[in-house]
Amino acid sequence: MCNPTLIVAGASAVLQYQVQTAQQKAIKQQQERQNEIALRNRNAKITSSQRQLIEKTKARLTRIGDAEKKSRKKRSIFKTNRENFTGNTYDSLLANYYDTEGTYRNRVLGNIERSKFNYLQGTLPAIDNQYDAQSTMVSPVTRGYNAMSSSLSFASTYYDYKAKQNRYGTNADPYDYGTSESLYYDGWED
Repeated sequence: MCNPTLIVAGASAVLQYQVQTAQQKAIKQQQERQNEIALRNRNAKITSSQRQLIEKTKARLTRIGDAEKKSRKKRSIFKTNRENFTGNTYDSLLANYYDTEGTYRNRVLGNIERSKFNYLQGTLPAIDNQYDAQSTMVSPVTRGYNAMSSSLSFASTYYDYKAKQNRYGTNADPYDYGTSESLYYDGWED
Protein backbone atom coordinates (compact mmCIF):
# COMPACT_ATOMS: atom_id res chain seq x y z
CA MET A 1 0.00 0.00 0.00
CA CYS A 2 1.19 3.51 -0.77
CA ASN A 3 2.33 5.71 2.05
CA PRO A 4 0.08 8.73 2.86
CA THR A 5 3.14 10.98 3.02
CA LEU A 6 3.96 10.19 -0.60
CA ILE A 7 0.33 10.67 -1.67
CA VAL A 8 0.27 14.11 -0.04
CA ALA A 9 3.65 14.95 -1.60
CA GLY A 10 2.39 13.91 -5.05
CA ALA A 11 -0.81 15.92 -4.69
CA SER A 12 1.23 18.88 -3.47
CA ALA A 13 3.53 18.63 -6.50
CA VAL A 14 0.53 18.59 -8.87
CA LEU A 15 -1.01 21.60 -7.14
CA GLN A 16 2.34 23.40 -7.18
CA TYR A 17 2.54 22.85 -10.96
CA GLN A 18 -0.99 24.17 -11.48
CA VAL A 19 -0.42 27.22 -9.28
CA GLN A 20 2.88 28.09 -10.97
CA THR A 21 1.29 27.77 -14.43
CA ALA A 22 -1.68 29.92 -13.38
CA GLN A 23 0.67 32.57 -11.94
CA GLN A 24 2.71 32.66 -15.14
CA LYS A 25 -0.46 32.99 -17.23
CA ALA A 26 -1.65 35.87 -15.04
CA ILE A 27 1.73 37.62 -15.34
CA LYS A 28 1.70 37.15 -19.11
CA GLN A 29 -1.83 38.60 -19.38
CA GLN A 30 -0.84 41.57 -17.21
CA GLN A 31 2.21 42.24 -19.39
CA GLU A 32 0.09 42.05 -22.55
CA ARG A 33 -2.43 44.51 -21.06
CA GLN A 34 0.42 46.86 -20.13
CA ASN A 35 1.76 46.69 -23.70
CA GLU A 36 -1.72 47.38 -25.11
CA ILE A 37 -2.06 50.45 -22.87
CA ALA A 38 1.40 51.67 -23.89
CA LEU A 39 0.54 51.21 -27.58
CA ARG A 40 -2.75 53.08 -27.15
CA ASN A 41 -0.89 55.92 -25.39
CA ARG A 42 1.67 56.02 -28.21
CA ASN A 43 -0.99 56.13 -30.92
CA ALA A 44 -2.92 58.84 -29.05
CA LYS A 45 0.21 60.98 -28.68
CA ILE A 46 1.12 60.55 -32.34
CA THR A 47 -2.41 61.49 -33.39
CA SER A 48 -2.41 64.50 -31.08
CA SER A 49 0.97 65.77 -32.27
CA GLN A 50 0.01 65.23 -35.92
CA ARG A 51 -3.20 67.17 -35.35
CA GLN A 52 -1.23 70.02 -33.75
CA LEU A 53 1.20 70.04 -36.68
CA ILE A 54 -1.66 70.14 -39.20
CA GLU A 55 -3.41 72.96 -37.31
CA LYS A 56 -0.20 75.02 -37.12
CA THR A 57 0.48 74.44 -40.81
CA LYS A 58 -3.06 75.45 -41.78
CA ALA A 59 -2.85 78.58 -39.63
CA ARG A 60 0.47 79.56 -41.18
CA LEU A 61 -0.80 78.92 -44.70
CA THR A 62 -3.87 81.00 -43.89
CA ARG A 63 -1.57 83.82 -42.78
CA ILE A 64 0.28 83.59 -46.09
CA GLY A 65 -3.04 83.69 -47.98
CA ASP A 66 -4.23 86.70 -45.99
CA ALA A 67 -0.93 88.48 -46.56
CA GLU A 68 -1.15 87.72 -50.27
CA LYS A 69 -4.68 89.16 -50.48
CA LYS A 70 -3.54 92.24 -48.60
CA SER A 71 -0.52 92.63 -50.86
CA ARG A 72 -2.64 92.32 -54.02
CA LYS A 73 -4.90 95.07 -52.74
CA LYS A 74 -1.94 97.32 -51.92
CA ARG A 75 -0.31 96.62 -55.29
CA SER A 76 -3.49 97.55 -57.11
CA ILE A 77 -3.72 100.81 -55.15
CA PHE A 78 0.00 101.42 -55.72
CA LYS A 79 -0.33 100.84 -59.48
CA THR A 80 -3.23 103.28 -59.75
CA ASN A 81 -1.12 105.96 -58.08
CA ARG A 82 1.80 105.42 -60.43
CA GLU A 83 1.45 108.87 -61.83
CA ASN A 84 3.11 110.26 -58.70
CA PHE A 85 6.27 108.15 -59.15
CA THR A 86 8.62 108.04 -62.06
CA GLY A 87 10.87 105.33 -63.56
CA ASN A 88 13.45 103.98 -61.14
CA THR A 89 11.63 105.10 -58.00
CA TYR A 90 8.57 103.12 -58.97
CA ASP A 91 10.60 100.01 -59.83
CA SER A 92 12.68 100.16 -56.63
CA LEU A 93 9.59 100.61 -54.46
CA LEU A 94 7.89 97.71 -56.18
CA ALA A 95 11.02 95.54 -55.87
CA ASN A 96 11.32 96.40 -52.18
CA TYR A 97 7.68 95.50 -51.67
CA TYR A 98 8.05 92.15 -53.46
CA ASP A 99 11.21 91.46 -51.46
CA THR A 100 9.37 92.10 -48.19
CA GLU A 101 6.46 89.92 -49.29
CA GLY A 102 8.82 87.13 -50.38
CA THR A 103 10.76 87.33 -47.12
CA TYR A 104 7.55 87.02 -45.12
CA ARG A 105 6.36 84.09 -47.24
CA ASN A 106 9.71 82.31 -46.94
CA ARG A 107 9.83 82.88 -43.18
CA VAL A 108 6.36 81.33 -42.74
CA LEU A 109 7.17 78.42 -45.08
CA GLY A 110 10.46 77.95 -43.21
CA ASN A 111 8.54 77.78 -39.94
CA ILE A 112 6.31 75.11 -41.45
CA GLU A 113 9.35 73.08 -42.57
CA ARG A 114 11.00 73.50 -39.16
CA SER A 115 7.83 72.26 -37.47
CA LYS A 116 7.78 69.19 -39.70
CA PHE A 117 11.50 68.60 -39.08
CA ASN A 118 11.05 68.95 -35.30
CA TYR A 119 8.11 66.56 -35.45
CA LEU A 120 10.03 63.92 -37.40
CA GLN A 121 13.37 64.34 -35.61
CA GLY A 122 12.29 65.19 -32.09
CA THR A 123 8.69 64.39 -31.30
CA LEU A 124 8.35 60.95 -32.92
CA PRO A 125 11.55 59.51 -31.39
CA ALA A 126 10.51 60.88 -28.00
CA ILE A 127 7.10 59.21 -28.32
CA ASP A 128 8.77 55.95 -29.35
CA ASN A 129 11.17 56.16 -26.37
CA GLN A 130 8.25 56.73 -24.05
CA TYR A 131 6.47 53.71 -25.55
CA ASP A 132 9.59 51.59 -25.02
CA ALA A 133 9.73 52.75 -21.41
CA GLN A 134 6.05 51.92 -20.79
CA SER A 135 5.99 48.57 -22.56
CA THR A 136 7.45 45.39 -21.16
CA MET A 137 8.69 42.05 -22.41
CA VAL A 138 6.00 39.39 -22.39
CA SER A 139 7.31 36.32 -20.59
CA PRO A 140 6.04 32.97 -21.86
CA VAL A 141 4.36 30.30 -19.76
CA THR A 142 7.01 27.63 -19.17
CA ARG A 143 5.19 24.42 -18.39
CA GLY A 144 8.38 22.37 -18.65
CA TYR A 145 10.14 24.30 -15.91
CA ASN A 146 7.02 24.16 -13.76
CA ALA A 147 6.83 20.39 -14.21
CA MET A 148 10.53 20.01 -13.40
CA SER A 149 10.18 22.16 -10.29
CA SER A 150 7.18 20.16 -9.10
CA SER A 151 8.85 16.83 -9.83
CA LEU A 152 12.01 17.92 -8.00
CA SER A 153 9.86 18.94 -5.04
CA PHE A 154 8.23 15.50 -5.07
CA ALA A 155 11.63 13.80 -5.47
CA SER A 156 12.97 15.75 -2.50
CA THR A 157 10.02 14.68 -0.37
CA TYR A 158 10.40 11.07 -1.51
CA TYR A 159 14.16 11.12 -0.80
CA ASP A 160 13.54 12.55 2.69
CA TYR A 161 10.91 9.86 3.29
CA LYS A 162 13.27 7.06 2.22
CA ALA A 163 16.14 8.54 4.23
CA LYS A 164 13.99 8.56 7.35
CA GLN A 165 12.94 4.95 6.70
CA ASN A 166 16.58 3.90 6.36
CA ARG A 167 17.58 5.85 9.46
CA TYR A 168 14.91 4.24 11.61
CA GLY A 169 15.20 0.81 10.01
CA THR A 170 11.65 0.69 8.77
CA ASN A 171 12.57 0.15 5.14
CA ALA A 172 11.97 -3.62 5.11
CA ASP A 173 10.11 -4.67 1.96
CA PRO A 174 7.84 -7.66 2.72
CA TYR A 175 7.78 -8.68 -0.94
CA ASP A 176 11.51 -8.66 -1.54
CA TYR A 177 11.96 -12.32 -2.65
CA GLY A 178 15.32 -13.96 -2.57
CA THR A 179 17.14 -11.98 0.08
CA SER A 180 17.86 -12.89 3.61
CA GLU A 181 16.24 -9.71 4.88
CA SER A 182 12.84 -10.65 3.46
CA LEU A 183 10.12 -11.47 5.95
CA TYR A 184 9.04 -14.45 3.88
CA TYR A 185 12.47 -15.83 3.01
CA ASP A 186 12.48 -19.55 3.68
CA GLY A 187 16.00 -20.28 2.57
CA TRP A 188 15.33 -21.81 -0.81
CA GLU A 189 17.63 -20.88 -3.69
CA ASP A 190 17.25 -21.28 -7.47
